[in-house]
This record gives sequence, structure tokens and C-alpha cells, in this order.
Amino acid sequence: MRPFEDVDVLDLTQSIAGPVATQFLGTMGANVVKVEPPEGDAFRGLLDGAMFASVNLSQKRSVCLDLKTEEGQQAAQDLAAEADVVIESFRPGVLEQFDLDYDAVAEDNEDVVYLSLTGFGQEGPYSDWPAYDPVIQAMSGLMSTIGYQDRPPVRIGASVIDWGTGTTAAFLVASALAERELTGEGDLIDVNLFEVAVAWMGYWIAHYTGTGEVAERQGQGFAGLAPNEVFHAAEDEPFYICVVNDDLYERLCTALDRPDLLEDDRYESNAKRWDNKDELIADLQAEFAEYERDDLCELLAEAGVPAGPVRTVDELVEDDPHVAAREILTDSHNVRRDTPVKTAAAPFRTSEGRPDLDDRPPEKGEHTRAVLEELGYDEAAISRMLAAADLDGDV
Repeated sequence: MRPFEDVDVLDLTQSIAGPVATQFLGTMGANVVKVEPPEGDAFRGLLDGAMFASVNLSQKRSVCLDLKTEEGQQAAQDLAAEADVVIESFRPGVLEQFDLDYDAVAEDNEDVVYLSLTGFGQEGPYSDWPAYDPVIQAMSGLMSTIGYQDRPPVRIGASVIDWGTGTTAAFLVASALAERELTGEGDLIDVNLFEVAVAWMGYWIAHYTGTGEVAERQGQGFAGLAPNEVFHAAEDEPFYICVVNDDLYERLCTALDRPDLLEDDRYESNAKRWDNKDELIADLQAEFAEYERDDLCELLAEAGVPAGPVRTVDELVEDDPHVAAREILTDSHNVRRDTPVKTAAAPFRTSEGRPDLDDRPPEKGEHTRAVLEELGYDEAAISRMLAAADLDGDV
């Protein structure tokens, strides 16, 4: 499934959210040209190169341009004039000084699909604020629901808002391209991390506006539901169980061959189980400690009870049979360390199987010469721009 093989994408993004969007489009066949400043994408060095290695596959080509020079600006404008899609992640108004904002690009490229990906959107009190994923987790209310009530809020340990926003952006670009096929018209799309995160808080917002109750930090579980948290099997191996209704509780007790827990008046409804949560957790934990974790999770899964081991990253990569069977990981390359690594493959399959990703992201500016030659630049101009971008002439 490569519907975008004839689609040229100009990637003016850094960090994670924008590269996630262009990686998805590249996975669908798009020709992605990533423009980087002379110093490279700001996230090339983070986590010692691991972050960049995970979101810049799909055969992206890297061009290094200094937008502070006239020739660098002109080259970027020429790329924008030829692009079907432009995706940028600058703060609002910044690209106007380089004539790379939507109005400037659309003047010569009327049917361009132009997506601006920012922290807070193109206008509003926060529009000029800098933003990274953890800041958005905090400001959207998400962080206030994570952790324990007697401790400070904590962040989710992965860039979930970046990934969610990047995925949303790719979907919006795909939709705009489909619309362009029908109307012949491009579009200007404004998507931002803050609104995506607020959307994820939708049911807590609905709960507050309907009841006046403010969501508290949920700890291991979810307010009002029991059993719904981390337990420990034999040898203290952690696993999570998620029982959200009476039917699932009945399945749990049946699978454990514990009719006494099912018949106990204290546990006959979810409301009563929540009121008597401490006693229920103690009863269940004593039972779970008699099982090996994998055997227990398999038993519960066969009974239709949602449960699974709490994996560490090494367990996920080295030991998880589902990851291995479905080939959920793929090869990449940490260009900072110059070492092969594994990362997540495209998270879906089609009738033709899982899409292939290339096995390494581009070096900074690796394709500058080739792309400029395609634009018709002569050797003298290319050499000047390579020098301005502090690149070796052989790039």
C-alpha cells in the first residue's frame, strides 16, 4: 500500500511530532525531503541518537540549508514550489521572514497541502509559547491524572503527545490529498500538541462538566473500578489486571476457581468492590501469588479477562513471543553512534503485509547535492550552499 508514490513532501520539522508525520507519509510511499539547519535536527543527539533513529526512517532524504542566506532561502522556496505537501513545525510567524509561510508558498503553488504543526496553534494566548511533550502533558490536565494522590504528578515516560499529534497530522494530510483529488484545491491545516492532548482528556472533561468532580491521580488503577491495577504473581513478577464490570469479575473468579469471591456480599457489584477494595486486593493478591505470571496471564486471557505482564523494555525486545511472531520491531541505525539498533516497525499491516521501512535515517544533509541537482542548481551554487551549511563538498 503505497498510494503516495507520486507525492512530494517538504519536511520543515524537527523533534518528534513532525518527523512522525512525515515518516508515516513516507511509509505510504511519499518522497520526503527533510530540510535541516546547519547544526542538524535538534533531536539528532537526544538519548544519544536513539530518538532520531526511531522517527526518521521511510527513506527520508536530508538536505542541509542555511535559511539565513539568500541562496538557502531560495532553495527552500524552490522545494516548496514543487511540493505537493509542506509540513512545518516553526513557531507562528517565523517562516514569514523566509517567504515559506502558507500565503507565500501558495502564491506559486496554489494546490499545495500545507500543514503547520505547533505547540498551541496559530493564534491564542499561548501561540508563541515554546512547547515540548512533557509541558503539554502538564498543561492539558493529563499529568494531573498520573501518579499517586499523595505524591506529585508525573509524566508519561514516552513522547505520547508527539506521537499522537504526528499521527493526527499524517491523517489530516492524507485526507487533504484525497480532497484535492476531488476538488483540485489544496488546504492549510493547523494542528497542535495542546489540542490533541486536550482531546485525549475528553472523557475526564465530560465527567467534570457533568458532575463537577475533578479527576484525581489514578495511581496504578482507575477511579471507581476494582480490581483494576498491578498485582504480583509468584517471585513478585508484576502484571496488570483490568476488570471493569461484573461480567469480567465473574469470569475472573471462575478462572481462579474461587466461587467464594464471587458469592461474597462485599464484592457482589463494582460499587461494593470499590468500597471494599483493600480487602478484595488482599484476597486476590494471596491467590495470584500461587501462580507463575505467564501461566496466570494465559489462564485469564483464555477466560476473557484483560490481563498482561508488566514488561520492561528488555523483556519486550528479548522475550515477548508476540513481538517476535508478528515482527513488531525493525532494523534502524543510530547515526550518532554509528551502530545498528532496533526500533518499532510500522504499527499496522495491510493485505500485502507490514510496510518495509529503510534500515537507517539519513545523515545530516546527506542528500543535499542530489536534491539541489534535481532542482537544476549548478555546481558553483551547490558548492556555496554546502559551505554555508558547513557540509563536506562530497555530500
